[in-house]
Amino acid sequence: MAFRAIVNRVTPTRFMDSICGATRYFSQKVGSVRPGKLKIDENRNVEDHRRRVLANKYELRRNLYKAMCRDPSLPSDMRDAYRCKLSRLPRNSSFTRIRNRCIFSGRARGVYRKFRMSRIVFREMARNRELMGVTKASW
Repeated sequence: MAFRAIVNRVTPTRFMDSICGATRYFSQKVGSVRPGKLKIDENRNVEDHRRRVLANKYELRRNLYKAMCRDPSLPSDMRDAYRCKLSRLPRNSSFTRIRNRCIFSGRARGVYRKFRMSRIVFREMARNRELMGVTKASW
């Protein structure tokens, strides 16, 4: 089953409104099946959001310290001092710790960036015609 998205014809506000409506539907559907699982997924998304906030907060400082560590013209003790400062930054402030997650299920793998949802949720919502501008491909 193949789907294609006609995103150019749909305005971003209408698209986000359709996602918000689908979020309520999908959370009710998942909530009735596995209530414990939904709480874990929400926690994953909250933790990922915290990491994104920390990464944005410390981005300039981290880049400065990395540049100072790599600069061969500086004395080694100064580079070591900046390396120590870099190691004192929070680990979750690194961009490598950020993971794209599905906004509905919290799934980390198979997430479409444009829609911010996993392939499984996308397929289900597209089949139920809950996404505006997404139609089943037929040729």
